[in-house]
Amino acid sequence: MTETAATTFSEKFRNLLLNWGMNDTWAGYFVDFSVLILILFISVIVYYIAKYIINRVLKRLIKRTPSTWDDHLYSQKVFTRLALLIPPLIMNVSIESVLSSYALAVKYIHLGINLYIAFILILVVISFLNAVQKIYREFEVSDAKPIKGYIQIGKIVTLVIGGIIMISILVGKSPITMLAGLGAMSAVLMLIFKDSLLGFVAGIQLSSNKALQIGDWITAPKFNTDGTVFDISLVTVKVRNFDNSVSLVPTYSLITDSFMNWRSFAEAGGRRMKRSFLVDVRTIEKVSEELIEGLRAKGFSVDAWLPKDEEVTNLGLFRRYLAHHLRSKPIINQDTTLMIRQLQPAENGLPVEVYTFYNSPDWVAFENFQADFFEHVYDTLPAFHLKAFQRISSVLPDLEPEPKPPIPRK
Repeated sequence: MTETAATTFSEKFRNLLLNWGMNDTWAGYFVDFSVLILILFISVIVYYIAKYIINRVLKRLIKRTPSTWDDHLYSQKVFTRLALLIPPLIMNVSIESVLSSYALAVKYIHLGINLYIAFILILVVISFLNAVQKIYREFEVSDAKPIKGYIQIGKIVTLVIGGIIMISILVGKSPITMLAGLGAMSAVLMLIFKDSLLGFVAGIQLSSNKALQIGDWITAPKFNTDGTVFDISLVTVKVRNFDNSVSLVPTYSLITDSFMNWRSFAEAGGRRMKRSFLVDVRTIEKVSEELIEGLRAKGFSVDAWLPKDEEVTNLGLFRRYLAHHLRSKPIINQDTTLMIRQLQPAENGLPVEVYTFYNSPDWVAFENFQADFFEHVYDTLPAFHLKAFQRISSVLPDLEPEPKPPIPRK
């Protein structure tokens, strides 16, 4: 509403009230208040028209575009929050022409409008940062280099700067002067944002060193964490454990404390199988013709893994059989290390370790295969005249007291 139009409308309305017999002073108050209400009404109407255009017309145009960045801007309410700036802008332009005779009221109304505009701009920037994060998540690099921590830093900076601007509006001083005064509060700010600053530094180090990314399987014994990372933020890393519980690990602790990242399993395309079984050393003997013939009779293709012109024991023959058995399995990675070796003997027998790599990263399938393989190991040991070592616990004697003989009656 222009100044000329407002003046013409006010004069006509004031003359009408005077003709109806209203007092000149009260007529002036009533006219000014009515024009102010009319401007507010027009501002709200324009806002709802803009909101209708955004939700109806703009939404349809966004859905027709092949790109998705505009969809995220719409879903995060960037456009609708920008529309909230329309009423204060209309009020800011029209208020002086309507309330020119009320300087103090105009001053406080301008103060409220400026605070409202600053608050809406903060919301717009935060919505825009949320949209940026959503857009970035659509790129493959987002898992390896997440930016959620940087987005959160941007929100904190936005809130701090916006708060300083709003305070400067209230006290009537320049924001630069307010920023200069924060130098004396730097120690307090460092204490308040300690976790955020440490998390920000840790996020940069983890990202630059490629030590952690979304989808990694990590183990952090200090926090009793063993699962998959599904969110990396400024302060915490969220891990979904194998029992579907969620652990919140401080981001900075992943720099100061040790943790294990099992990403190489997925990159290698499989899992390592490293487990041992115990053999009774008293059953180890040289290979005899009787043993060879017995194995052939039971269907073992001994000639495929029997060493030529080399004396071996039944345990050495069994180790070669297990290696041959694993090489015949397509699920075993044949391009990696595969060995059956002896470990340091102990009082519990001779440990024999199986070391190989399973092709699939599927945990359940891997555990089932490993269980089936070692069940086969224990089932096959007797065919090689070997026995698995197992300590037999001593049986405690019956410690129950013997029943007392009955007392004879007199």
